[in-house]
Amino acid sequence: MDVAISRVDRPMTDYAVTPHFRYDTVEDIEASRREKRPVMKTIELCEMRIAGEKNYIPTVPADSIWQVHNGQPITYAERFAEQYRNFKLGNSQTGEGTPLQELVPYGITQAQLSLCRALKIYSIEAVNSLEGIHLKALGVAANELKRMAGAWIADHSSVRSERSELEELRALVEKLQSEKTTAVHVAEEAIEDKIEASAFAAMDDRQLKTYIKERTGQTPMGNPSRETLLRMAEEA
Repeated sequence: MDVAISRVDRPMTDYAVTPHFRYDTVEDIEASRREKRPVMKTIELCEMRIAGEKNYIPTVPADSIWQVHNGQPITYAERFAEQYRNFKLGNSQTGEGTPLQELVPYGITQAQLSLCRALKIYSIEAVNSLEGIHLKALGVAANELKRMAGAWIADHSSVRSERSELEELRALVEKLQSEKTTAVHVAEEAIEDKIEASAFAAMDDRQLKTYIKERTGQTPMGNPSRETLLRMAEEA
């Protein structure tokens, strides 16, 4: 059974396609000609279940080219990388998007959920993306389902916007706190420097020489000026 998992970073129209990878055994025509007998091989296929389509399921080799982007060929396996990875690992292949059950608070019924599954519609985003004949396939439920999906999208877009604003505010607060801590540290160092400078100013030359010797192990040579002694004391 196909279910949906939440993703918010895909184009909305992509949710209308639910891929399913599977193996199939087909005849290797070239090998059969060489061997002069039927030679079979196993290939990987990608079925694309399109929302709103009852019977049409395009199926292509998984390694065939979907499109070329900036000169780089993209296969169907790469296009649906998450589902393909689950297929290779033997895990359940899930569609992408938000499960339709999330529309229960918005009024969706069990009959409507069943209708959607029958039409290969597995997510709220898929319902919201339906247009034209694919939307009409929902019959009398089309407008109501579209309204519910739109309302859910609008509500959660607002939530995401508020969450983004909160994250920006947190980042700003952290930045200000960091700047405040840095400013306090600089101010404390400046105060300490002033206190130390004031202490040196209160010393006479002999006391300065003694201080410098205690800190550096060397007595200032000659007869340095007071300005030199103060500088040496600060550097010590």
